[in-house]
Amino acid sequence: MHKIYKMKKIIVLLLALCTTIVVNAQDKDSKDAVLEDITKDVCECVSDKVAEGIPRKEIEVQLGLCLINSYGKYRERIEKFMEIAFSDPESMEKFGQEIGMKMLTVCPDTFMAFAKDLIEEEVENYNPESETNSKVSTVSGEVVKLDNDQFNVLYFKGNNKRTYKLLWQEYFEGQELLLDFKSLKNKNIEVSFEDKEMYDPKLKDYRTYKVLRKIEIVN
Repeated sequence: MHKIYKMKKIIVLLLALCTTIVVNAQDKDSKDAVLEDITKDVCECVSDKVAEGIPRKEIEVQLGLCLINSYGKYRERIEKFMEIAFSDPESMEKFGQEIGMKMLTVCPDTFMAFAKDLIEEEVENYNPESETNSKVSTVSGEVVKLDNDQFNVLYFKGNNKRTYKLLWQEYFEGQELLLDFKSLKNKNIEVSFEDKEMYDPKLKDYRTYKVLRKIEIVN
């Protein structure tokens, strides 16, 4: 009877030890570890498509599908370290960049296989005349408020019902209009802005800002 009790005690201790090991392993999960697992999954998915010799126009689509599928598998883990939403293009772009960088080390051959076709397509479609204006967007709407937090930020509501946070970082055409902000209220305004990646000291990471390039009153 004593031997049976002792054996049960040993089993309980072993189970407790195993539980502790599993919990500790989960606690040690990291952003890098999750990205590594997702990248391996994406690499396997993409390599199958590359081996099939799919047309270059389908490469980006297939990569996106592989990425979405892998994200679904590891969603609970990755969302502990990154804020990702399909409705937020910036977060999806950041996620894609992270995986792309990982692919260079996890599956460089696969990465280069489809990257080569994409590079060739970019070269074929390259137009030097449109390069400087390719990132500038223009929206019509009305000003909401001018805030001075970390930077001067213009809140702008477009006619498309979307609200934009536009950074006033440097000189731009029409900036003198903002000096008399109240006079812009209830007027039809047109703004031009450019997406620009800059370091955010609060996040201690790079993020994409919408930087003002032009503002004017539309009659």
